Amino acid sequence: MALDAKEKGMKVVVFGSAAEAKGKTTRHSSGKTIFDIADLVVDTCVPIQDASVDLKNHQDKIGPLSTMAFVTCVWMTVTTVAEILAERGVKLHIHPSHNVPGDTTAKERLEDCLHEYKKRIAGV
Repeated sequence: MALDAKEKGMKVVVFGSAAEAKGKTTRHSSGKTIFDIADLVVDTCVPIQDASVDLKNHQDKIGPLSTMAFVTCVWMTVTTVAEILAERGVKLHIHPSHNVPGDTTAKERLEDCLHEYKKRIAGV
């Protein structure tokens, strides 16, 4: 998918543990890793074991560090891009929270957001 995106002129941004990927053999037919294809790498610095909590009487740990790092980095990126676009005057269609006391327009804003989303993905 990343190679197809590059062929179409899109930029490929990869979130992952770059150090842990170095020297690894890829299974992809191109012989490239996702890090080789990337135009931009956001290194999450997650250790290879990818778990954080030892459990008594268990060999395996739980608490996926890669998931926590990935979600944090992606949302930091999304919010930064949203701030930049808002500064430029771009109308953003945001999925509103329904947990704001006194907010009587969340349902209407959600419908607007979903309407715009459906228009944008039509034909994809």
